[in-house]
Amino acid sequence: MEKPKAIKYQIVKVTVPEPGATVNVNVTSDRMYRKITGVLVCFPFYAYFTQRSSMSLLINDKEIFPEDFDVKLVSYGAGIQPNEMFYLLDEEAAGSTIKAKFKDGGDTMGFPYPYTANVYLRLEEKI
Repeated sequence: MEKPKAIKYQIVKVTVPEPGATVNVNVTSDRMYRKITGVLVCFPFYAYFTQRSSMSLLINDKEIFPEDFDVKLVSYGAGIQPNEMFYLLDEEAAGSTIKAKFKDGGDTMGFPYPYTANVYLRLEEKI
């Protein structure tokens, strides 16, 4: 029987202070894992304006998502298995620099601000 892979989910919290805000993120991936194999964005609630939010993503200055990339393409949805929600990647982890720019879609329904969205990085190949 094959040994299960060691997987870690590194959570990058993005706190959005007000409607339409842009939040810059600059973090380092866990040094104990070799690969970033997926990314997923989760909001604390499901609302129409979150579907209009966007995010750019760079790993070690390599563009993964360009400016104004729709977050809805890498966020969760009803009826999708948890492991199938991740946008698949094959990028170096091991202390890589992760830069993102998250742009909130704007509050059109009176949702409370600030809120925190989570960007999950799936890390594999433990060192």
